[in-house]
Amino acid sequence: MVDAEKVGQQRKYNEYQDWELIPISFPPVMSIDTVNEPVIITCRIPDRGIQIKRMHVDTGSGVNIMYEHCYRFLPAEVKVQLRQPDITLSGFSGESSWPLGRIELVVEFADDKNPQLARSELIDFYVVRSTSHYKARLERNLIQRFNIIPSMVHGLIKFPTMGEIATIASHQTTELCGSVVPVDIPSIGEQLKSSVFIANLLHPDKRIKIGACLSTETKAKLHGILLANADVFAWQESDMTGVPRAIAEHKLNVNPSLTPVRQKKRHMALERSDWLCA
Repeated sequence: MVDAEKVGQQRKYNEYQDWELIPISFPPVMSIDTVNEPVIITCRIPDRGIQIKRMHVDTGSGVNIMYEHCYRFLPAEVKVQLRQPDITLSGFSGESSWPLGRIELVVEFADDKNPQLARSELIDFYVVRSTSHYKARLERNLIQRFNIIPSMVHGLIKFPTMGEIATIASHQTTELCGSVVPVDIPSIGEQLKSSVFIANLLHPDKRIKIGACLSTETKAKLHGILLANADVFAWQESDMTGVPRAIAEHKLNVNPSLTPVRQKKRHMALERSDWLCA
């Protein structure tokens, strides 16, 4: 859940036309046909001919979010429209973070089978730096503006157009989010013996090494403390909320237009000298 911390702003109410108030219904569905996945759709930026896939229709979000990895692939003439943000974002646990910027884009949603059934609106996106399988999240106010009715059970969204009701089917997230590669997690006894602990089961590839001279009882107690306080550590970039990029990221002060070249001859000469010395 992502929400904006806005001060002194009054709530805006949408005014709908008659064609926007057409009743929307979904067909009955059998229990074996139900979908239990997020509603993921694709939209277009019509004036640029761009498609943005993996957009999550998130009814719990109060802000339209575009992730940085999506923003980077926008054309240069679109990225220059990024402006300073005017709000801070608040996450599920209450932490606040400052977005990279705000960008306005004309977004169009169209029916899967009939592209003529489409609607477009000027949408504010806040660009954030965070890891996600999605490219963007659509907030509840946008859903209200388009009169979108999502149905997770059907895996569909429907919304009115001046012609008739448009329908967009959700993408299968199993293909988009990728598969989880199983990791061989050693037993507690093996971890105590090797003095290398897994302190966060969500990140089994990141391990903590402690002193091998400690007793088995002390190692076990320390392992329990690390597991109970795993949230204290920053396991990935998105855990470091509020840390400026200039501090968290190392950057070489070199000419970005130059291509790095490895000096193979010098590398081979060093390896040969090491072999002769040995």
